[in-house]
Amino acid sequence: MSANAVVPPLPAENGIHVWRTAVVMPFITFCFVAARFYCRAYIVRRSWTIDDYIVAGTMVSIIIHAVLMANATYHGMGLHIWQFTPELNSEYYLWIGISSEFYVLSLAGFKSALILLYLQIFGVNNKFRIACYITLFYTLGYLTCNALTEFLGCHPIAKKWHSNLDGHCINTVAANIAYGAGHMTSDLIIGILPLTMIWRLQFPTTKQKIGLSLALSSGLIAWAVACVRWAISTYNMLIYDRPWWAGISFTFSILEVNTGLICACAATFSPLFNTFSTRVKSWTSKATSSWHNGTRKASVSWRSTRDEKESGNSWRHMSLPGGPVPPPPVRTVHPIPSNDSLEGSAYSMEPIVTSNARPGQQSDDEFAHFDLQGLQALHPEDDRRIV
Repeated sequence: MSANAVVPPLPAENGIHVWRTAVVMPFITFCFVAARFYCRAYIVRRSWTIDDYIVAGTMVSIIIHAVLMANATYHGMGLHIWQFTPELNSEYYLWIGISSEFYVLSLAGFKSALILLYLQIFGVNNKFRIACYITLFYTLGYLTCNALTEFLGCHPIAKKWHSNLDGHCINTVAANIAYGAGHMTSDLIIGILPLTMIWRLQFPTTKQKIGLSLALSSGLIAWAVACVRWAISTYNMLIYDRPWWAGISFTFSILEVNTGLICACAATFSPLFNTFSTRVKSWTSKATSSWHNGTRKASVSWRSTRDEKESGNSWRHMSLPGGPVPPPPVRTVHPIPSNDSLEGSAYSMEPIVTSNARPGQQSDDEFAHFDLQGLQALHPEDDRRIV
């Protein structure tokens, strides 16, 4: 870093990857959030709960974080250290400090949403409820400390981006490594928590149990992203060319918060998938039935036409000593008045009894429609609770 450094047009180097990720990922995440609220409003038809409000607030926080990260690429993020000027260095650390607060807020949002969802589903179990509260306390506790140290880690606060000021700062390397370990452990615990309950419930098939396990433990994807980000961030803390490697680290930071919120939304998609699969099965059944009916009608029509031709030509070619045989007499059919019952004919139409049909009742398949927040219905029928 020197006053004579040549700064390329920004964003440059790894800053380009940060900018692209910050622009694309919020749009993808917004689609999942919209699908979550569509499922709640039009398929499950239930009012918003606290985790829904947290998801909506987290989406706003993620958008703000992405905007700040994209703006930081115009202030040196992703450049090599020798391409920095002192002024650019101050701007860089200023925008990093601001965006870090919304990064921590986004982490707290999607982690809390998942834990609260688990409480609504499996809250009847006392031990599980206590485990969720402990996890929530641990997660919000270290994230609160993270936010405070990001803001108050230097005295005066401006020393964070003006390193020449008199004062002191905490050991940011040790703090960031410790908080990164907290991100990984909390994501791992949140991903494993629902598995301890799902595999104690009774399901019609093992396939359904595995599918629900994958849906509710999708937070493990965010854990994998957090592990990669922590490894790169730790390496970044210990080398000289920190801004260049920080571009890669902050790219995974954007992926981490967006992936986490996507997982929090995907955990509620079972009713949506069930409705979609039911409609696909219905459309496939109707198409197959129409094809078979069309093939059968064409075969019957071809056979009847052939029989008529053979019977029509038979009397013309027959000859007897007395001369040709006259054509068969024409039969006169007297129409029967239609009264929708075919009364008086050789056939009768019995009414279709539908008194036992229930509106909206669907077949009991292995993906039976159920609300994820009513999984108590999967307990045995004798109302036994898992405690």
